[in-house]
Amino acid sequence: MPEKDPNNFAAISWLIVVGLSAWGGIVRYLMDIKSNKTQWSWAAALAQIAVSSFTGLIGGLVSQETHASQNMTYVCAGLCGAMGSVALTYFWDRFFGVSTPPKV
Repeated sequence: MPEKDPNNFAAISWLIVVGLSAWGGIVRYLMDIKSNKTQWSWAAALAQIAVSSFTGLIGGLVSQETHASQNMTYVCAGLCGAMGSVALTYFWDRFFGVSTPPKV
């Protein structure tokens, strides 16, 4: 049973990917505050962490799909998490071939 195998780190590695992505979101928010782009707000901080977690997860999936090493997957997840919505826009353009998402 793969889920009982102590050498199977799949679940732990995806938790690390999400954790690094969320940490990237915190870093991005702190960088925005330091550069005086925004004021501190818990709601905005949580929103940035949510976007960064999602974007970092996508970055980790893309990295793994390209057969990158586990360490490079972590690096991509952290960088995509720190990029946040910029990375999300890049992925949108890359996968759907349009420069902006359609307006609803």
